[in-house]
Amino acid sequence: MVRPQSIVRYERLYLSSFALGLLASVLTWSARAGALSMNPLLAGKTWLLWMTLALDIVISLLLWRFTARTPSIVAKWIVTVFAVFAAMGILFSIFQLATARIQLGMPVLLMAAVNILYIAAATLLFRRDAVHWFGEIPVGEEPFA
Repeated sequence: MVRPQSIVRYERLYLSSFALGLLASVLTWSARAGALSMNPLLAGKTWLLWMTLALDIVISLLLWRFTARTPSIVAKWIVTVFAVFAAMGILFSIFQLATARIQLGMPVLLMAAVNILYIAAATLLFRRDAVHWFGEIPVGEEPFA
């Protein structure tokens, strides 16, 4: 089956979000390593940062594969749940900015962009042509009628 336009757009937004997320990880690496070393139980265990980054990359690429290349309804809904978490993250950041618990800076703006791109990508999974892509409604039948 030829990939529908919604899936092509989804892939672009998803991979843009992924790339910006990696950039955010690089830019905040030392701050996260410092926060990790402040905890007496986790001091000296920077391998945890590497492991979480590797796990994040593997999960992200698997979700990309099973949504944009090989359609899987399960992957679609996992992406959707993660998009809901991204929306909650944006709301939490706005709350923290409003209550002056954090300052507006590059990491906050970058993560907001990552989350907005991810949410935009996830919404494309529910367009008419994407519904056919995932086999939720057979081709020829009209979804959302």
